[in-house]
This record gives sequence, C-alpha cells and structure tokens, in this order.
Amino acid sequence: MIYYYVPLIAVFLAALVSIKYRTAGYIITAIASALFFLLTFRIFDYITYFYLIAAIVWIITSVFSISYSKKYGKWLAPLFIMTIAGMMTILYANNFLVFITGWEIMSIPAYLTVAINKKNDIEAYIFMLFSEISTVLIITAAVISYYYTGTFNFTGLSNDIVLLIFAIGAMSKMGLTPFMISEWLPIAHGSAPANSSAIFSATMTLMGVYGILKIALLSPVSTDIGILFIIIGVISVLFGALYAYISENMKSLGGFSTIENNGVLMAAIGLFISVNDSVLKEFILISIAIFAMAHSIAKTGLFMSIGHTGAEYFSAVKGDRDTVNQIGKFFAMSSLSGLFPSLGGLGTWMVLESFFMGAYLYGPLGIASIIAGSLIAMGEGFATAAMLKIFYFTDSHRKSHGKNLENYTILGTGLTLVFLFAISFLIVGRSYISGIPSVLVLNGFMIESRLSISDFGLITPLYIVILLMVFSLIVFAVFGRPRTRTVSRWNGGIEHGEYYNSFTYSNNIRLILKRVLRTKSTDESRVETVDIFWMIMISIARAYRSFAKFIAYKIMNSSISAYIIYMIAAFILIIIIVSLI
Repeated sequence: MIYYYVPLIAVFLAALVSIKYRTAGYIITAIASALFFLLTFRIFDYITYFYLIAAIVWIITSVFSISYSKKYGKWLAPLFIMTIAGMMTILYANNFLVFITGWEIMSIPAYLTVAINKKNDIEAYIFMLFSEISTVLIITAAVISYYYTGTFNFTGLSNDIVLLIFAIGAMSKMGLTPFMISEWLPIAHGSAPANSSAIFSATMTLMGVYGILKIALLSPVSTDIGILFIIIGVISVLFGALYAYISENMKSLGGFSTIENNGVLMAAIGLFISVNDSVLKEFILISIAIFAMAHSIAKTGLFMSIGHTGAEYFSAVKGDRDTVNQIGKFFAMSSLSGLFPSLGGLGTWMVLESFFMGAYLYGPLGIASIIAGSLIAMGEGFATAAMLKIFYFTDSHRKSHGKNLENYTILGTGLTLVFLFAISFLIVGRSYISGIPSVLVLNGFMIESRLSISDFGLITPLYIVILLMVFSLIVFAVFGRPRTRTVSRWNGGIEHGEYYNSFTYSNNIRLILKRVLRTKSTDESRVETVDIFWMIMISIARAYRSFAKFIAYKIMNSSISAYIIYMIAAFILIIIIVSLI
C-alpha cells in the first residue's frame, strides 16, 4: 500500500528540492498531482471528484508557476508546494487527527507566503487569525465526535452537532457569512502572488467544502441545520457577487468571487442535508461536485489572468492584448458566470435545478428552496458583470507580439472547462443519463434532473458544443473574417481625454445601492468601496462599549445602597421564578 502514498511523499520531497531547483520542484509537484488523481479517483464516487479537482488545479498552477515565479524570491516555490502538500494530506485523511494535521500544514506556509509578499504585516495576521479560528473549531468538532463515537475516525454520527461545529470552522476558512464581514479572504488572497492566490481560492477553500460534505455524508438528515446553511450561502452569494462587481483591486475581486462560489456550494450542501429523497439527494451531490470542479478550475484561470497583467489594480494595467490569452480567459470567465459552453454553465444549471426541484418538497424547506434558487440566479447575474469587467479591463487592448508559457497555460485552462463540459455525461451517474432518439438525441448523451421517478429538466452538453462550433463555422464561411470599422468617436459630450474605465463600469450598481455600497478616498488617491458589514460590526462594538460604560458609571457605581437594592430585587426575582416552576 506504500505506493498509494507515493504522491504525498513526492510532494514533500518536491518542497525540499525547490529550495535549490525551483523548476524541478514545480515539475515534480505536477507529476505527483497527476499520480494522486490516478491512484485515488473513482468514477461515480462523487467525494473522490474533489481529488480530481485538486489535481487539475495543482497541475495547472505548477506549470504556470515555472514562468510566473521567476520574479519572486527563492522561498515562494517551497511555500507554494508545502501548501499543496498540506491539502493533499487533508484529502488522504480518514480520521480527524490527520485532517487537522493537514489543515495546519496547509495554513502555515500560506501565512508565510502572504507575509513575505507584503511589507505590511496586517494581511498575514488577518489570514492567520481566521485560519486558527477554523482550526480551533474543527478540533472542537473532533473532540465532540470522539465523545459520541469513541474514535477519531470518520464514522457515522447520530446527531448534527459535529456537523454544525465543523461547518462553522470551515466557513471561517471559506470566508462565508458571518466571517465575510471582515473581508479577510479578499484581503489575504489579494496579498499573495497570483499562483498562490489561485490555490488559496481554488483549492484551499475547497478543502472546507470537502470537509463539510464529508461530515454531512456521515450525519443524519437535518432540516433546521440545512435551512441555516442555505441562508448563510445565499447571503454570501449576493454580497460576494456585489462586492466582486465593484472591486477595483483585481485579486480582491477574485476573492469576493470565491465567496460567491463558496456561497452557492454552502447553500447546495444545506439542501443536501435537508432532503430525504434519495434520487434528489444524489443529484444534489453530483451538482456540488460539478459546480466545485468548475469553480476551482475557472478560478485558477482567473487568478493566472490577473497575475499575468503584473498589476494589482485595474487602473495600473498596462499589458498588451494577446489572442491566446483572451480565448482562455473568455472560457474561464464564462464558466464563472455560469454560461455555456463551459463546465460552470452545467454546474450552475444543476444547482438551480436542485433548488427548483426542492420547491416541490413543500413546507419551510420548499419555500426556502425556491427563494434560494431565485436569489442564487440573481447573484449569478452580478457575477457575470464582474467577470465581464475582468475580461475587458485586464489588458490595454493593444496587440501583443510574442507568446509565453503563461498565456498557453491560461488557454489550456479555458479549453479544459469546455472539454469537461462536452464529456460531462460520462461523469454523471447512469440514472441521470438518457436520450430522445426521435429528435436525434442519442441515448447516453443527455443529462436529466430528476425528482423521485419524474423528469424535471434536461441538457445535452456535447450537442451544445458541436452546434456552437457548426454555427460558428457556417457564419465564418458566409461572412468571412470580422471587419473592424474605425470612426471618429462620440464621447457623450465629455472631453476626449477621458475614457471609460473599470470604476465607471461599476457605477450603475453603486448608484442603485448607494446606501449599502458606499465609497471613500484612500491615501493613495484611489476610491474604494466601504464594507457595510464592517461598519455595522464597528457600530455594534461602539454601542456595546457605550452600554458597558452606562452600566459601570450609572448602575455598578460602588454605591452600598444601590447594591443592597440589587440584592433585594434579585432575591424577590428568584422567589418568583422558583414559585412559577
């Protein structure tokens, strides 16, 4: 069985090798990730789909890092690879102790990566604070599990307490509501090099989703906890997408987008643990796996695209336009927008189908399901606007000359999302695959959403890809290469020296939601959006401080007569309570 752990041993060795030979370390990591997938992945065992997701992201980011990390010091490579080693340890874990060990191995190098990259230590400390909060809560869940089962192994649970505590800990790592109020995830992820930000957003937060789902599979059905998770997920979707739309820091935009994607997954997990129908339950599980796969791979493409610009803010982008880069970026952004023909389109469709089928469960869960589905669809609309902003404003629209490995890695990421969409009927359970031969949709190529024994919706991914290619070729054959007509522009009465920028692009939503999305000027003459959640938390803290002062100065003021009155009042109150009992 030692061969089963060869990839994990190889990644730890790669971390050591990379101190001296950076490129060799990345190559060994990519090979070890491929081996990890081959040894652990099992078709239709949906929890192992997370192994496939992680392996794809690690391979892509390792190849990307060979070129990208040259501009950073020698410590980026070993820290990057050690973070992957921690995540691989988590995926190998079959008990809480190994899981927690992997959690810490993952978090500490990530903290150092953020710390080394920034002159200001605050981002690194924020990252570490929320990481340790998550660790403490997961340890608490492990102890409670041991109390009920007598073992630290992942085994069946008789109640949902472990799931609740574990999920709160994982949510801290995923940056979901209520942990979103401090914007810790966009701040920390936005402070790391792009290759590290990619694995932070694509696979580190995925470890939280994986952990919650693993515990949920061991826990009994719980409608109350499920609805709570749905509410948390939907709030995270809406505000994550909104803040991504208006963010001027590109990597923070990616961080908010991660919160939005994680919110969708959290809501879907909430629906999963609430449902008792085995057919719908399995469909939701597949939806979670497909959506997580799409999110992780596309988010990797997003951060690589941002990193390739060499800038942090939209206003500082000076890179040239490259066709190879733009094609890859287009498909990655389409996936994050939930559009076809990409895996994200399929994942979003499956999640929405799950919630709309959940409406037929009636009662509080049915109401929560239909509302959640509608709000997630609205959040996807905001996400599309945010992705269009990334696509358009991350190059200067001048033609680039020359190619490099980074552009081809971004292209490969985008095409991977289209390829996985086209063959998705091969990785979805057979009970959800069918066809309609009478309209030339052959059996085995159509995915159906199903509630109990009834069909609900259908989609044919391979047909969509083929039809889009055929129609594109027909249009090209008939009309030829698109021609560009250059005319003197009209600038709406504004001086021609001014131009349409990313801040102007987002101003519509700022004006519509001006009471929530407030702005302020920074010391660097930039305009940033104020976090309304942070303001509310500060207001609550100030109100509590004022209340505490009032209690201290007006009531608990060391007056003997006042204390005698308190004691008499407390005595009378206790007598009344005891008499009522």
